[in-house]
Amino acid sequence: MSARSRFAVGARAAGRGLACAWLALGLASAAVPASAAPAKTKAPAKTAPAKSTPAKTTPAPATPATAGPDTLAGRYASEEAMRIYLDARLLEQSGKLSDALGQYYRALSLDPRSVDLLVHISQLCAQLGDPGRSLEFAERALARDPDDWRALWLQGAARFSSGHASEALAPLERACEIDSTQVEVLRTTARVAESLGRTTEAEQAWRRLVWADDDDGEAWFQVAAAQARRGDFKGAEFSLGHAVELNPTRPGLMFLQGWVKENLGDDAGAIELYQHHLDVHTDDLGTRRRLVGLYARLGRFNEAYEQAKRVGAAVPDDPDAMQVEADLAMKLKKNAEADRVITELRAMNPGEPDNTARAVAVLARNGRGRDAGRIADEWMVAHPSNDAGPLLATRAWAAAGFPDSALARARRGVALSPDSTEPRRMLARALQGAGRYAEAEREWLALRAATPEEPGVSLELGGCRERAGNIDGAVSAGRDALKIAPDWPPALNFVGYVLADHARELPEARKLIERALEKDPENGAYIDSYGWVLYRQGDLAGAREHLERAVKLTDGDPVVREHLGDVYRDLKLPDLAREQYKLSVASDGENAKRVGDKLKALR
Repeated sequence: MSARSRFAVGARAAGRGLACAWLALGLASAAVPASAAPAKTKAPAKTAPAKSTPAKTTPAPATPATAGPDTLAGRYASEEAMRIYLDARLLEQSGKLSDALGQYYRALSLDPRSVDLLVHISQLCAQLGDPGRSLEFAERALARDPDDWRALWLQGAARFSSGHASEALAPLERACEIDSTQVEVLRTTARVAESLGRTTEAEQAWRRLVWADDDDGEAWFQVAAAQARRGDFKGAEFSLGHAVELNPTRPGLMFLQGWVKENLGDDAGAIELYQHHLDVHTDDLGTRRRLVGLYARLGRFNEAYEQAKRVGAAVPDDPDAMQVEADLAMKLKKNAEADRVITELRAMNPGEPDNTARAVAVLARNGRGRDAGRIADEWMVAHPSNDAGPLLATRAWAAAGFPDSALARARRGVALSPDSTEPRRMLARALQGAGRYAEAEREWLALRAATPEEPGVSLELGGCRERAGNIDGAVSAGRDALKIAPDWPPALNFVGYVLADHARELPEARKLIERALEKDPENGAYIDSYGWVLYRQGDLAGAREHLERAVKLTDGDPVVREHLGDVYRDLKLPDLAREQYKLSVASDGENAKRVGDKLKALR
């Protein structure tokens, strides 16, 4: 046992859990420790370590033995108060809480200045389901000793239990500052912080808990979960190692392990853990959906399809599940099954465009662009007064690779709603898709004049200019967006990426992208940009690390794959480069010809 564990044993023996009155916090019923007998003027904040062995998991702790009265010190108010106090302790330990509370009241009448008696009364009121009285006596104790960690703990827990959660955390954190070895105080603080969405404070409390007791498997699990939520997957993996060793059957453990492995690039390990989790939790659709995504990302479409059908059977009216099932069926050339699901999808809420849009996306993505455009046109004709119709049809024909058809629908949308900005956005995009950049720029400039406070229009203008080859104009438009919204991640990333892509002002480009990542550290596009600027600066190892992660986060975006292929090529890894180039070309992106030329150059 480590030195920290030995010290924590004594801390646990000195002060175990709070009461059943706030079971919502997941706390066990136990007595507040008696640091001294009632008439002592002040209870010590800490006690000496006891020699016992900590539990490997976190079951409800046993009620600790009370320290004997220090009769030699001669500091009791009266022998009668001491006798009643001891009687109350015996009643409490035998489970006769109401009788014990009555005796504590009697002792308090004889010794009204005793902080210990006030704390015990507060604790028993909590156990008896009276958080209001518990709060009253905790605050009376704090009036006499503002630094009594037990009273602060009871005050915070009572506030939480009585519906004043926002006021509960401050006294709990103060109790932790006074004595950071009390594991149940730390546990209560963590749970209250979590309930308030205060993730930083919750993680700090869990971390203090594993410092105080590094054999607490639940605390290690919670630290790992907090680390994973903020993207520290390496740290989460380390913490999970402790959690698995201490409490291997903890519910949710295999899922968290799988999620961490998935984000560390170990897809095979993640799949195995998700499968084990689903063997036990067969109804966990969230994990099953993640499994579908992993299988699909690895090209294991048969397995993905089987899991997708199970999701669909569990939630037959879920349009997202139907879209995924239809998409996978098409990838497996099961066109009849795909068409059946698409027909059912379109029949759901037919007056709204959303499900038709889902069907359009599936068809366009799987080489059936004309069918996608046809059903979009059908919806537009069936709902002639709905301005969503031309927008849907424009997107469908653009995705299908028919820019002129898309442009015609976009003009119809503007005619239908001439004063609306969204159809004009769609027209500008359709003009770009048709390669008519000068006309598109005029539309974007008109939109910017109409909406001067909207940074997104300036970014769209910048994108148009970049595609037209006007790099200076693109950067200028991006900087205009930053003038409106200086900390907006999309604008930071846009300017940084354009500069990096054209090997300009690389130190500034890197800083801009880093600022975007500070705001959104799991954004695959931003991670791609950061990997690309590292590549431009000659850091091939760093570029590889970030671009490999970006490929996963963007589900194999063709441009990201091209970037990773370039890194592999320059690292003299031609087989890996060839694989990424092939996958990029297979996606049939707008850069397919350029990537194809790179692929030929490797042969």
